[in-house]
Amino acid sequence: MKKSNANISSPSLCHVLRMVAVALVLVLGSTVAVAQGVIRVSGLVLSKSDKEPLMGVNITDVATRRLITTTDADGRYAANVSSNATLRFSMVGAKSQDVKVKGRSTINVMLDDGDNSLGEITVSTKRITDRIMPEPTDIEVKGNYLTVRTRVRVPREMFGHDTRLVVQPVLHNVTKGTLQLMRPMVYDAREYNRTQDRLYNFNMNDTKEGDPLAQWVTVKTNEMREKGRTNDIIGYSDSVYVEHVKDEYSCDVYMAIENYNRILYRDTTIIARGTVNPLRWLDYNFKASETIDPAFLPKPEVQLRDTHGEVKLQFPIGKAKFKTDDPQNMAEIARMRQQIEDISHSEGATLSGLELSGQSSPDGTYKRNMALAQQRMNFALNYLRSQLPESMRQNVDFKSNARVATWDEAIALMRAGGNTDEADRTEERLSRFRSNDSKSHAAYGLPFYRQLLEGKYLPMLRRVDYVLRYSIYRSLTDDEIRQMYNDDYTKLTRFEYFKLYRAETDADKREKMMRQAIEIYPSYLAAANDLEAHLINTHRSDASLLRKFAGARAPQELNVNQMIALLDGGQYTAADSLSQFVDRNDATSMLLAVNDALNGRCADNYATIARTSARNEVVMLLALKRNKEALQQCVNLPDDDAVSHYLRAICLNRADRPIDAYEELKKAFSMDASLKTVATVDGDVNDLLNMDKNN
Repeated sequence: MKKSNANISSPSLCHVLRMVAVALVLVLGSTVAVAQGVIRVSGLVLSKSDKEPLMGVNITDVATRRLITTTDADGRYAANVSSNATLRFSMVGAKSQDVKVKGRSTINVMLDDGDNSLGEITVSTKRITDRIMPEPTDIEVKGNYLTVRTRVRVPREMFGHDTRLVVQPVLHNVTKGTLQLMRPMVYDAREYNRTQDRLYNFNMNDTKEGDPLAQWVTVKTNEMREKGRTNDIIGYSDSVYVEHVKDEYSCDVYMAIENYNRILYRDTTIIARGTVNPLRWLDYNFKASETIDPAFLPKPEVQLRDTHGEVKLQFPIGKAKFKTDDPQNMAEIARMRQQIEDISHSEGATLSGLELSGQSSPDGTYKRNMALAQQRMNFALNYLRSQLPESMRQNVDFKSNARVATWDEAIALMRAGGNTDEADRTEERLSRFRSNDSKSHAAYGLPFYRQLLEGKYLPMLRRVDYVLRYSIYRSLTDDEIRQMYNDDYTKLTRFEYFKLYRAETDADKREKMMRQAIEIYPSYLAAANDLEAHLINTHRSDASLLRKFAGARAPQELNVNQMIALLDGGQYTAADSLSQFVDRNDATSMLLAVNDALNGRCADNYATIARTSARNEVVMLLALKRNKEALQQCVNLPDDDAVSHYLRAICLNRADRPIDAYEELKKAFSMDASLKTVATVDGDVNDLLNMDKNN
């Protein structure tokens, strides 16, 4: 496929100058002049033509010939200089300007556009003599490195004995609209180079005080002459790392020829419109796995949980001992014994306390009732102590208290039982008295005392409450974990989070729980890997999640998931580094083969990938530049797929059949309009788009 040498003629003069100047920014550092009467000088450098800030302007001390600093992206600078210094403001593409400091702390400068006249140029009708001609090329993709290889032809008529050519390739990320400088190429005439060396006291390669472009200089020799022609030809190659290899790129070249004091020529051209990368169409979809290695799963854990039981017993009137054969007491005692039995058989359970609250009814004298309540409590305490196994009595805190119920409590029971009238009459009668003894004496005179109060409600106030307090180590149930999560999600342990999110069926809630687990426990490997698996399987991979975990000590499923995420994100070089920690087996063979191919090792993995589909076979053949075979195989691609027609267009264009290729490309666009955007930066087909414009 023939490449076109597209030339940019529309950018403004200052735009071109600034872009060429960017090359210098990479290598120019700032130094501080130390002299008598040193002052701080700062200011702004603008283009005189459009008043725009100029980045990369060199500011040099004329007397010492030392580079002091350069302007930043806003055209500003600041440096310490001698108060009587003369500063030279210069950049490629602009006229230099000398300014005397004269003790001033602020110096703003406007630079004129440089003189671009070439002088005497002989124009030949048979060859180009007035332009620098970098050869069109492709941007090669290998892993996350983009490589540009080209040759630059320099006509003899343009390059005198006192000139320097600066060629600055710039990688343009079309997707994000950003620029990345590549290594500059600097071509010196021999006399110019010798003069530069003398200018820097025969030390132009000094990194601090020498020629800032010295490390990239190639000096003209007879060997640079192109065979059979009068022009020189210089080879160029450089690779740069890019974070997002799936973005689309082009390569611009900015050029300038200068002599000792002015710019003689400048130009810009595009040498590569997009990347030639058929592997962008490689079809793969890997499923991620949750954490399965038990060594990395949170261990089941038991937590200290407090709980209690309660038993209520009834005593006969005036008696300190309850009847063990009373049906209600028998049921209560049986329940208490079962509770103690459960505690004794619970692993890790300990009985921490037995608390009793003894109570008597208010009828009779208060002193006697309190003594009775204490007696009942003592009887109950001893009885319950006897019910405990000997092994559980140790370190148990026995507590008790006794009280006499009030007549107000008896009246409340009557109202609760539906005897409202009797409760009102009792309340009215007893309200006339203050002491408990007087109220008891007055209650005896109520006509319903024996049947209702003594026979029903007062016995309800004669009891001892037993509260068994014990601690038990156990795992929370799913319901308990969920309740604690709803109350405060920060209180869950790793294992409790693990149980919670793995039991959750709602995908959104599950993702939220995993993110919260990682929020609370940043080093929670299992939760991070499970979250990444979920994201990969829903086509939302995030390679940053597992970055700190992946490597030699990580479980296989995590390293596999991280490789998938890195490949999905176009971070092929990082995926390749991680592949050494992934075992090669039936489950991982395809992942490793795709990784190898995307990192430039296509030949060894052709068979593995090609057999997965007709599309992948064509893609691999194109990547290997086996273009004739790719053209033969592309007939097997399904006609109902837009990418099939796109790949056929690539095959036909590489076979120098542009008309047929254009027809296939149109079919692809009609089926999927988004492919037209890709085609504009795809070096395999973007030259066909000119045919589209002409039609």
